[in-house]
Amino acid sequence: MPDPKPPVGSGRAHNHAPGQERTQDAGAKHAPHPDYHFQRQGRSLSLVLALLCWILALATLGLVLEAAGWIILIFALPTLPAIWDLWRNPSSGLVLEGDQITWFTGTARNSLALQDIQLLRLDQRWDFSFRATLILRSGGKIRLPQSALPPVDPFEQEMQDRGVTSERHHFTVF
Repeated sequence: MPDPKPPVGSGRAHNHAPGQERTQDAGAKHAPHPDYHFQRQGRSLSLVLALLCWILALATLGLVLEAAGWIILIFALPTLPAIWDLWRNPSSGLVLEGDQITWFTGTARNSLALQDIQLLRLDQRWDFSFRATLILRSGGKIRLPQSALPPVDPFEQEMQDRGVTSERHHFTVF
């Protein structure tokens, strides 16, 4: 019996076996891997809390420190994209299914055959987040969107299990 999918918006990666059995090709070297699914929603508790803190700081700036309205307006501008994401609740994620990797953010969706990937490069940034770049056999590079990137350790392991090598670069400037 396959494991249940995580609740929408949980932001957790999930492995599950497909509903029907897969058959292995006679020429295949490895048994097929279970599918790997990761999905997150734009509407989250952390977004709501960050917006509330920012709005409270703006209210404090206006009421207690009696800042000019145009200053408050300038500091309120960064909240607009967050409010838009809270309203729209875009979904983003990544799926490793068979010999394909598919990622999606909002309405954009892309996929690539795993055999076209030479290397998964993981760059750790100064804020301890990761940037994932797929280095293609053709010499091209595809950067995975940050919102679609699952937790790095399980993602790296899933890619290695499917024959894609990975490199980690810690705290690169460029």
